[in-house]
Formats: sequence, structure tokens, C-alpha cells
Amino acid sequence: MSCFYEQGLRFTCQDSCYYCCGVEPGFVFLTKSDLRRLSEFLSLSKEDVIRAYCRKVPFGSFSYISLNEKKNHDCIFLHDQKKCSVYQGRPTQCKTYPFWSTIVDSQESWSREKEYCPGINVGQLHTKEDIDAYLEMRQNEAPALWEEYFS
Repeated sequence: MSCFYEQGLRFTCQDSCYYCCGVEPGFVFLTKSDLRRLSEFLSLSKEDVIRAYCRKVPFGSFSYISLNEKKNHDCIFLHDQKKCSVYQGRPTQCKTYPFWSTIVDSQESWSREKEYCPGINVGQLHTKEDIDAYLEMRQNEAPALWEEYFS
């Protein structure tokens, strides 16, 4: 079955934009590997990373772990210069944007995202194989659950 991105999609993050890292409220849900990477990058225990930079997001009988936001809805790790302070250890959700299933599901959803993201349809060509690898990366990572770290 063919998909609309069979020939690849262009995307390059634009320095002047940080919309995906702030501006509106949202969640950056961490996976177990994200938490490990942030813990190593920040030289803190996983529990200390959670205490300092995360929030509990209840979801039925369990809770996800999401990064905190500042009062203006910017990510806790977004510097005043609008750069990521943990870029090398950033979460998978951030690494894979805009190649999320909800965005690359159709030409229409990709075009809708372009309204917010000036990097879409610009710059580097990401092949279908690259995009599929991003999608698989997100799908295969286990979420970090609050209850695994705190009672």
C-alpha cells in the first residue's frame, strides 16, 4: 500500500521558530529510554529528573510522565534564546517531530501542520525509510509511568 510520503518529505527546523517547544499548552510524554537519556545527560537519578523537571499526568489506572512547562507554556528545557538546553538528551517525541503518525497520516494533516511549522516542505529531504524509522521509534518505546518510580 502506498502512502502520500512515498517520495519522501522535506523538513528542516527553522532557527526563528520554536512553536513545537512552547507557545501553546501541551505534553512531552517521556519514554523509559528518554528518562534514562535525560538522567545521564543531566547527571541526576531518574527520580531526581522527574522531581525537578516533570509532572504526573493521570490516565485511568496509571499516570504518564510529561515534562513541565513554564507559565508561558514553553518547555522547561527551552532557554531564553529559544534553544533546547538538553538537545543531545532530548526526548524521542522531540527528536521525531514532525514525523508523528498523526501528522504524516495524510497529505491533509501534513499541510495542516505546515500552518504552525515553517520548516515543513523546506530543506532536507527525509526518505520514506527515514520517516518509517521515526514512526517505528515512537511506536516501539515503552512509556515511562509515574508508578514505576513513585508509589
